[in-house]
Amino acid sequence: MRNSAVNVYANMITPLVNDMAFPLCLPLVLGSIMSSLQDQTIREVDRRLLLNDPQTIQVQLEAVQKEMQTLKTLVNTQQTKIQLMDTLVNSQQTKIQTQETLVNSQQSQIQSLQSQLTKPPNQGAVYTIWGRKSCPLVNGTTTLYTGITGGKMYYIKGSGVTTLCLPHDPDSLLGALIHIPYDINNTPYIFGAEFEMNYKNVARNDDVPCAVCHAQTSTSAVMIPAKLTCPQNWKLQYSGMMSAERSDHFASDFICVDLNPEYIEGTRARNADGRLIHPAKARCGSLPCPPYKDKQYVSCVVCAN
Repeated sequence: MRNSAVNVYANMITPLVNDMAFPLCLPLVLGSIMSSLQDQTIREVDRRLLLNDPQTIQVQLEAVQKEMQTLKTLVNTQQTKIQLMDTLVNSQQTKIQTQETLVNSQQSQIQSLQSQLTKPPNQGAVYTIWGRKSCPLVNGTTTLYTGITGGKMYYIKGSGVTTLCLPHDPDSLLGALIHIPYDINNTPYIFGAEFEMNYKNVARNDDVPCAVCHAQTSTSAVMIPAKLTCPQNWKLQYSGMMSAERSDHFASDFICVDLNPEYIEGTRARNADGRLIHPAKARCGSLPCPPYKDKQYVSCVVCAN
């Protein structure tokens, strides 16, 4: 640095040497050069002292450490804020999903109600549940009436073969009916019905209840033998067992008795006969086995749509 300064001043002096006034100016020029060189030397010494001073270095290190600590604190603060934002976002997403689920559920209910509103009034499917005192609370089903299962006496060859659900509050037929005298012993009588089995809640000779049901949201109902489930898009009303009169008695129709049968109180195990309810079994031959099994009880199901 000093050499370069000398060169600069040498370049400044060279024109003066050729000047006639050089002798007069020489002391001033040399004084200025010496002062400048002294100032530059002092600055260089101070710089070397500062760079090599341990205390100065320590102060600088402490300042850097403080800055780093400040930056770390700032980074940690930002990370905490980011985590809080992530938690908030996750919470909002969960709320959105819950709301979407609720909206979908509400839309399904609205569609169901709209479907019911578009159906003509007084529409629905009617069926009878055998062996129960009331109708299942499914698919908008209501009980039209509850009753007593009845039909013809098992040993009578004539009379009706259908099984009836007789209400508990019969209305008397008004007026006198004319009977032909010789026909009086051959009147078709309607008797009650009894279970001829011990199964779950019922015992042999228990009287058989029934109920007539109205599936309001459906337009048709069907009893399917040998099934416990309904076809696609059909709704289960109840499942049961196929039942009929004994094979050595006079014929009756097949009915589907609920798998959880009940009995009529006050008449337990009192043998009065009448329409007798026997669970039906499959017999192989014209009925293919498999899929059926010989002498196995046959299931049934009532479905609505």
